[in-house]
Amino acid sequence: MLDHAGTSGIKASPGVPRTAMQARDRVRALLRSSAIVRVGTADVEVLLTDALLVTSELVTNAIRHGGGLLGFEVSLCVGGTGLRIAVTDAVSTAPASPPSRPARPAGAVTGQGGYGWPLVHRLTRSVRITPAAHGGKRIEVVVPLDGAPPSP
Repeated sequence: MLDHAGTSGIKASPGVPRTAMQARDRVRALLRSSAIVRVGTADVEVLLTDALLVTSELVTNAIRHGGGLLGFEVSLCVGGTGLRIAVTDAVSTAPASPPSRPARPAGAVTGQGGYGWPLVHRLTRSVRITPAAHGGKRIEVVVPLDGAPPSP
């Protein structure tokens, strides 16, 4: 696992999760403490699963490919219609967004990765990537919580 300082010597913000599991725990705790979202119902469990999957993908990518996780924020959107997740990593990529991989043929079982980033787009209402002041990038997404399907 990469050190949170990444390769650039930049330190993570205080309280940044060290693992995807710790980040998922924060998302779960926020949703459980919210009066807007009642965890336990079937519909909410699907939304929770989507939010946790997106969290895992973003945090794992920051650790594996982004030089380390430097920032993590999670909050409810106004009105509780979405969950905003923001991840900041240490390394900027060119182009600014993670690369898209070509789709694998149906039934293909070889190769590594390539499914996470398209999945993040599929499960979220919006994805915004901005350069961070230190040279890395910040990826902010909104996972819908209002039952409306994400935009294609």
